[in-house]
Amino acid sequence: MTLKTLTVEDVLFIHKVLVRDFAEDGDPIDPPGVKSLALLESAVGRQFTGIGNTLKYPNPIENAATLMYGVCCDHPFHNGNKRTALVSMLSHLDRNNLVLYGVRQNTLYNLMLKVASHDIVEQKSTKKRKSKRKKMPSDEEVKGVIDFLKKHTRDIKRGERLLTFKGLRKVLKKFDIYLENPKKNQINVVRHEKRKVGLLKKREKIVRVNLGSIAFSGDSREVGLNLIKRVRKMCGLSERDGIDSSSFYDEEAIIDSFSNKYRTTLRRLAKV
Repeated sequence: MTLKTLTVEDVLFIHKVLVRDFAEDGDPIDPPGVKSLALLESAVGRQFTGIGNTLKYPNPIENAATLMYGVCCDHPFHNGNKRTALVSMLSHLDRNNLVLYGVRQNTLYNLMLKVASHDIVEQKSTKKRKSKRKKMPSDEEVKGVIDFLKKHTRDIKRGERLLTFKGLRKVLKKFDIYLENPKKNQINVVRHEKRKVGLLKKREKIVRVNLGSIAFSGDSREVGLNLIKRVRKMCGLSERDGIDSSSFYDEEAIIDSFSNKYRTTLRRLAKV
């Protein structure tokens, strides 16, 4: 499988989405933005470290780990470095068809704290009195993250992606399809079609075509895999219709979904 990495622009975009998501959440990323582009380029460049065409971290899990470590520890942003690092890692895994599983929010929070404080690798002391901890070499610290991810990462099942109803709205909007008129835990799936009207067919009008209705529990709730499959089929956006998963899913919607799923962890990271 070809390794898919993140660019500087990708990480900047993730930071921008998180800034927007947390702007009215009580834990804003303030001040937002890049503190040092050189540090950001260095953090992202860790994915490509190697000799010649041989990468130091050729495996997707290893590569995601070193990216997260770099963004977290290089502090390229004024604020939100740990949050951006975590979501960048999740996005990297997703891009390589991998996903975290069986990880509690508290466990993920502790992982990020250990990485940020250079405490990811256990240090043994033979002295009775607790010795001052030394910063470990970055290679060993990255290996600590790799070991964690190897225990808690699996392949994404065919067609499976994390998505909230808010994210689903963004995905469908690309295809001029909207979720409208929520009522009694149901919402309509409506396609907006431009049609020429009038005697000479010169005037354009938006016509709403109701494609059906689906169960709806609020924009922040996750959409089940079976429901996503049903929506894609209902809208003519399935793989049978020539729309594969990479064409259907939207990067911003996926980042939003990570932000929603790991909201507790991200909020706690905002306070340290």
